[in-house]
Amino acid sequence: MPMTTDGFALLRGASVGGLSALVTVAAHTFGGGMLPSDAAMVLLAVVSAAIGYAAAAAPTQVAPRAQLMMILTAAQSIGHLLLTVVDEHHHGPLITQQMFAAHAVAILVGALAIRGAEHGIRRAVTSLRKALPLLATLVVDESRVAPELPVYRLPGSPRLLDLSGCGSRGPPVRAA
Repeated sequence: MPMTTDGFALLRGASVGGLSALVTVAAHTFGGGMLPSDAAMVLLAVVSAAIGYAAAAAPTQVAPRAQLMMILTAAQSIGHLLLTVVDEHHHGPLITQQMFAAHAVAILVGALAIRGAEHGIRRAVTSLRKALPLLATLVVDESRVAPELPVYRLPGSPRLLDLSGCGSRGPPVRAA
């Protein structure tokens, strides 16, 4: 993936990919279609991952909102076509007005959710950048010197196993 100057490209790509599959299925179902089969869900997940990767790789210097809406529109269109072809839905190849409205609402809701998440994370990162230097000055107190800890030593051999033959284990001397 080419490096972009936008630090939120990976977040945007993951959000577009994840929301595309979820919102496509919800919009298709609310629009009068039936629930997708397992095969359709797997294909939709693969297509949504590819769309998410494309969203993360695309440069966003010019009109990021319009670009996000276009990517979500493409994701909804491809998802609708995939669900229609794989599961042979009853509405045929044409889209009904109810399903068109559901997919259009899904595009708007998805775009608002993704832009809201980006805005919220930007504000959180900005707040952390301001708060962390203050916390670092409050937590670090270099004037305090800790007393030395006492050292405890056990009498005996420094070796892990004492195999020298002298010690208190074994039968008494008189017993032999």
